[in-house]
Amino acid sequence: MTILLLLLTILLVFTITLLVVEKLLFQPFKGTATKWLHHSDLNGRKVLFKSGRNELSGWFYGEDSDNAKGLIIISHAMGVTSEYYLPEIMYFADRGYKVFAFNNTGYGYNKGLFWGFPQAVRDLKSAIICADDHTLPIILFGHSMGGYAVSTVLADPEVKSHNISGVIEYSGFNDIKGVVRDFLGADNSLLKKFMAELICLGQFLIFGRMIYNKASDVVNAKSDVNFIMVHGTKDEEVRIGSTALISRDFANTNVRKIIVYNEGVNTHMGVIRNDKGSKPDVNQKILDEIISTLG
Repeated sequence: MTILLLLLTILLVFTITLLVVEKLLFQPFKGTATKWLHHSDLNGRKVLFKSGRNELSGWFYGEDSDNAKGLIIISHAMGVTSEYYLPEIMYFADRGYKVFAFNNTGYGYNKGLFWGFPQAVRDLKSAIICADDHTLPIILFGHSMGGYAVSTVLADPEVKSHNISGVIEYSGFNDIKGVVRDFLGADNSLLKKFMAELICLGQFLIFGRMIYNKASDVVNAKSDVNFIMVHGTKDEEVRIGSTALISRDFANTNVRKIIVYNEGVNTHMGVIRNDKGSKPDVNQKILDEIISTLG
């Protein structure tokens, strides 16, 4: 009995420690992500919607267009909020698209605990359900963690009833285990490899089999959806040739790959904005190419 109690105590301490590590590793960005542009500066319509038990904030832009080309839903990266993408939001709105941007659980001024990458997928699903009035085709736009979310959310049965015609994926990774191993440099150290396995175990305890979803499998299964993948050659966070989704081979012929070589815009954040967001500029050349592909 004493041995059993000791084992249960060790297991409890191990589980609590693991959950604390997960919470710290995936700590959400609080407050505003930029100094130069905020949702409050623009004429977006704010809405609140539920994702599980949590209430999230979202904003509609481009609603004044009578003949919108489609609805673009934006899923943000780690370390920023939807405000980081306001230049892109205005770019799309100015070109006839209705846009919906939102902050994930715990991000910005949202309450709740953000436990890991699958939470971004869950929050995106809730955002799609909130934003879609079934009058426009939907295009999903995601960066980094958001790139993984927009590529895998299509596997969710609750999303199948929504008319998602396109996915724009920036700097996204293919699978959770791969990006965790890359982040820790697990290939170079047995200790780091062990740490990566522990983190993935924690993700499994929280999210179950969701952590095994691979974006490439979903892309290949959705031949009726157009995918545009953008990735920089100097992306050190999600590296081409390693865990980057764009590195995979696809049977889906509706996949368009855009590899960015130009200095200053070929890094993980640079593909969105040069100087890591210090200027509210868009990468016009990349976005123009995306718009021409969307039609």
